[in-house]
Amino acid sequence: MTTTTSRKTDPIQYEILRHRLQSATEEAAVTMKRVSGSPVATEIGDLNVSIMDHKGDCVLLGQYSIAKGTTLSKVVKDILSNYQDNPGIQEGDAFICNDPYIGVMHQNDVALVMPYFRDGRLLAWVGAEIHQVDVGGPTPGQVQLGAKDIFGEAPLMPPMKILQNGKLLKDVERSYLRKSRVPELVALDLRAKLAACNGLCHNVALIADQLGSDGLLDFFEDILNDAERLIRAKLRNIPNGTWYSRAYMEFEDRVYPIVVSLTKQDERMIFDFAGTAEQAPATINMTFESLEAHLCGSVVTSLCWDIPWTTGGIARVIEIRAEEGTLVRPTFPAGVSKSTTSIGLLMGSVVRLAISKMLLASGIYADRAMAGWPGSKAQEELHGINQYGQHFGADILDGMAGGGGARTYKDGIDTGGLGGSPKVGIANVEDYELQYPLLYLYRKQLPDSGGAGMFRGGNGIDRMYIVHDQEEIADVVMHSIGSKVPATAGLAGGHPSATNQFMIKRATNIEEELGSGNLLLNFEDVDAPAEYHGAMSRSSLKRGDVYRSISNGGGGYGDPLHRAPELVMEDLKFGRISEDTARELYGVVVRDGTWQPAETAELRRKMSQDRLARAVKPEMKQAQVPLATKHRHIHDLLYTGLGTDGRPYYYCNCGCTLAAYEDDYLKRLPYREVPFKDTGKHVDPREIGGGEFYIRLYDCPDCGTQLHTEIMRQGDAPLPGDRIQLSFTEESKATASSVIA
Repeated sequence: MTTTTSRKTDPIQYEILRHRLQSATEEAAVTMKRVSGSPVATEIGDLNVSIMDHKGDCVLLGQYSIAKGTTLSKVVKDILSNYQDNPGIQEGDAFICNDPYIGVMHQNDVALVMPYFRDGRLLAWVGAEIHQVDVGGPTPGQVQLGAKDIFGEAPLMPPMKILQNGKLLKDVERSYLRKSRVPELVALDLRAKLAACNGLCHNVALIADQLGSDGLLDFFEDILNDAERLIRAKLRNIPNGTWYSRAYMEFEDRVYPIVVSLTKQDERMIFDFAGTAEQAPATINMTFESLEAHLCGSVVTSLCWDIPWTTGGIARVIEIRAEEGTLVRPTFPAGVSKSTTSIGLLMGSVVRLAISKMLLASGIYADRAMAGWPGSKAQEELHGINQYGQHFGADILDGMAGGGGARTYKDGIDTGGLGGSPKVGIANVEDYELQYPLLYLYRKQLPDSGGAGMFRGGNGIDRMYIVHDQEEIADVVMHSIGSKVPATAGLAGGHPSATNQFMIKRATNIEEELGSGNLLLNFEDVDAPAEYHGAMSRSSLKRGDVYRSISNGGGGYGDPLHRAPELVMEDLKFGRISEDTARELYGVVVRDGTWQPAETAELRRKMSQDRLARAVKPEMKQAQVPLATKHRHIHDLLYTGLGTDGRPYYYCNCGCTLAAYEDDYLKRLPYREVPFKDTGKHVDPREIGGGEFYIRLYDCPDCGTQLHTEIMRQGDAPLPGDRIQLSFTEESKATASSVIA
């Protein structure tokens, strides 16, 4: 723990300059968007920037794709470790890097970092990163299908000096651009990053002119220490305990679990990935360097709503444990080309879910907990000849508009985005149609795609388009995870969101239909057989083919039968859910546009009874002990407390004693095991999981309330119940003793 308790910078000046520095990151990000010619940057904002101190610790991040900002620190630290003497680090230099074993997430995330000198003294670093459409490799784009290791993916580029004395080194640039199928876009992105870094250096220089060189170093250290002090103070308000989260990732003919336990001990957080699968040969791994940077970004977005996004300071309270040779700590030469949209999204989702469970236990921060945000997205990469006769490459990133996770008091945001990318958006349809040979038939929110719950997960996105003004798009790489197994989980008894889905109808008469004025807005209305694709597929699209994809929404929070019928009716009114979902998942009876209170109450009672009738009962029944004193909530409907016998127990909100504190309470609950499709209309509707996967639903043995849900694989043991360290005060114990007396 740092011993610094006070700032060296004047407090008023500190706040003014810190906000000025944060504004500089936004200015730099906007600069990149204006210079770049790629919709990935100009429209979507799949980029970020960072300001770092002279040691490479991140002082402030931009608010776009967080992982792209946090990884820049790793690149700088590698340069400082290896290049001090040869080739040297001088004023006017800049270095470019896409090596995931050094820090970036995958090869298409190309980082550029630049040192800032004042009077010959290295005082700071700045950096910028954009996802590049193509940087080489056997397959266009990022997903190198069929690769056996990293050598079958896009080529690696450890940090290389690309700017010297302020001049671009043409030989290095030519070597870099030569590998890409779209060198013009990549060249523009390079200049966008240089412009952003020049702007950041200019703004850092203005502050250095005001504070002096030593004053700038003190100012940066104050920001780092402030973030550490504030996160430690927040952790002191949260009880010690351990919370668990797991998800599954399908790739080729295998499924890989990723498991995390979060242990909060006083002012530290320990993330342990024991139980995570062994590394894959290629494509879906995440290097440990990337894991450290990306996980710190997940902590920032989950816990630092009132703390500057200063990962250099936040990292001081984090410990990561991961075995070598696993998905999150692979040994070279394991490939990582899809790590961002596979394990990166999934890891962020499971980590944020564990953090949300921790926030629920805090009481005071429970309103900040959320069910899962998208742990995956449906995406395709297109390469071919566009309507202008030129080669094009496109990342269609509409899946960035996933649904937000439900909150403890409110529904998730429909098409709210990705949890780790606050300011990332999606491109205008018109922009895609201008640049690529596409015609969108629609792009809309998909009803029933958010996870059901007391509060509903945000709905995801549904889109359908055709090839337009061209005969064929020769290369279409569809890629996702979360097609066979939901990647976005519910919380506290809530349901998972929709699975990602790809589908094509070939050689249709769609153009004739459009020409006659018949606008087909449903895939089912297109008169042709459907072709369904898995999580990774390479194909093509020809004139007359109709392409559709569905991207997942957010997870639900709490038991769906506890949802207020008025909220269900509002969802029906605005088309967010269907009447089938209202009845089958929420137990709300609707007739002539009005919900029926008596029939709804009776249906919900029967559904609760049916849950218990179908449930697998625990081997041992828990004796009932009346509650004397509440302690901590696991979530709204489940808490720990002292019984009238002076011993601690887990209780349901109905008053039922669920388990003794020393027991795993999940082992004392009745449970049901059902296919995913029973939890939502778009959750693996064609059951491509083939029975290998299912969801386990845990209920209160008395009232039938759904208290917990877990996505399971046949043969895997369930995760333990979350644990909170008890700290009953003597006053609480005395109260319990008086009740007993």
